[in-house]
Amino acid sequence: MMLVVFGGSFNPPTIAHYNIAKHILKNLDCRHFFFLPVGDQYPKKELIEAKFRVDMLKLLCAKLERTSVSTLEVEADHVLTSFETLSLFRQQYPNDDIGFVIGADNLKDLPNWVQADELIRYFKIIVFRRDDIDVDDLIQTLFKEQIERFIVLDSFGEMDVSSTKYRQDVKNDKLVLQEVDAYVHAHHLYGRGESK
Repeated sequence: MMLVVFGGSFNPPTIAHYNIAKHILKNLDCRHFFFLPVGDQYPKKELIEAKFRVDMLKLLCAKLERTSVSTLEVEADHVLTSFETLSLFRQQYPNDDIGFVIGADNLKDLPNWVQADELIRYFKIIVFRRDDIDVDDLIQTLFKEQIERFIVLDSFGEMDVSSTKYRQDVKNDKLVLQEVDAYVHAHHLYGRGESK
């Protein structure tokens, strides 16, 4: 059994984030799935306050089993590296394997991450296959000695969904769950909802 951690800005959480969690819960031996939003100090443009992003993630969790939001990075007083955050998870859950979800597009850059070697040595890395990225070849080339640390999952359906697209196209409400879209409008986020 494994704990799976999925980090990101979730600005806002989309149907792709929801479907990734659903897919992992169904196809991996996953005891619990954690969404891990970055804190407010994370250097990213247009990042709305963490309290809103946490609330929206809780709306996703309400529709999924064995899923919750971890506020480890939100509550930290500085930006944590992935390895630091996962090490905190390990302290909380010393008897569990911990898997960390990354996008196929992050694989190329993974060797440049802070403490990348330790990250791969101590935690499983979960990646989804994508048509335009040869995940298997990248792992074989970049992580030849550590292949067994990777779990590669087949892609599922259309992944052409992003938080950026939702933020930029105020008329498109199909990229997030209805509950999330309603929350966005109620709190006047991303230029949606009636002006105050």
